[in-house]
Amino acid sequence: MSGKRRHPGMFKPGQSGNPLGRPKESYRISELAKEYTEEALTTLIEIARDKKAPASARVHAASALLDRGWGKPAIHIESVNMALTYEDFLAQLPPPTEEELAGADFELIPVNNES
Repeated sequence: MSGKRRHPGMFKPGQSGNPLGRPKESYRISELAKEYTEEALTTLIEIARDKKAPASARVHAASALLDRGWGKPAIHIESVNMALTYEDFLAQLPPPTEEELAGADFELIPVNNES
């Protein structure tokens, strides 16, 4: 391996996670759903304007309308990593204890860290 750490859930280099591609049915369902776009938007507008609807339903409908019209707002994630790469950060972690390993639901794969 090229020095990168691997875990059991990772695919081997060159291996696809979905070799057969997307199921054809999903395209059909997507096209059918798009036929109801106008009705769905009308429903969201009605809920957002309905003073008798629960506040949570009105807020959810308004948020859905805004998200579809303007896109979901960007999420800012602040990371305090002290200029470490992910690999360097992981290398600083203490090794797992025997107790932690005993309850683990995975297999450790030895990694050759020679560069």
